[in-house]
Amino acid sequence: MKYINKVKEKFNLKKSFTESLPSVFHITHYKSGSQWVLAVLNEVAKNRIVAPQVGAAHVTDKPMMPGMIYPCVYLPRPAFIASNPPENKRIFIVMRDLRDTLVSLYFSVRNSHQIVNSAQQELRDALRAKKTSEGLLLLMDKRLHVSARIQTTWIDSENLMVRYEDLIRDEQAEFQKIISYCNIDITDDALFAAVNRHSFENRVGRKRGEEDVNSHHRKGVSGDWQNYFDEKLIREFKKRYGDVLIQTGYEKDTAW
Repeated sequence: MKYINKVKEKFNLKKSFTESLPSVFHITHYKSGSQWVLAVLNEVAKNRIVAPQVGAAHVTDKPMMPGMIYPCVYLPRPAFIASNPPENKRIFIVMRDLRDTLVSLYFSVRNSHQIVNSAQQELRDALRAKKTSEGLLLLMDKRLHVSARIQTTWIDSENLMVRYEDLIRDEQAEFQKIISYCNIDITDDALFAAVNRHSFENRVGRKRGEEDVNSHHRKGVSGDWQNYFDEKLIREFKKRYGDVLIQTGYEKDTAW
């Protein structure tokens, strides 16, 4: 009986501790370093992580727990609000240039992402049967709108906005900003070590920019879209998503 009471006491202490902290939500879109951010969060606050689920079900399908950390939330703002998040919360958004998102998505769907259903296999087969430019155009129409909607519904929110480009430029400074904003208790030295352990070089054994098209961590750079966009792709991208690039601050106009 004494043992049971001690277990209950320990559980209640842990519960009261997490409930005093803000719930943390990592809002992002596909191919914007989500697994990288998850890895760092999992190391610095492992006991608070709620494991990500397909379709953001860890947020939408269950009551959310105060003080916990919800990574990899691929949801537009209206859908997130509809999930009734706790009032005491911190939200940070990681966003990437939609053009680089498209290129990274192409190589992921074509080569490296785990296939879990027949529709994904059919899309992979279709991409492999096409030239790269044609495959990019196909994904622009079939998949990119999901990430675009997440971007446009969060860009004007009063939350911490982190750009993937800044994250790869100075990962230590950007993760320090995230951890501080989210009120995650960890020493500077411990955070530095955690971020360093999960750097691109240490995760994959290559320098940023050294490409492996069959790896889920293909290249890890920004501006790579310029190596793949031909005139037709640029024209079609501007028609569909030129306004998104302006709205999110990646371009001032469509004269790029």
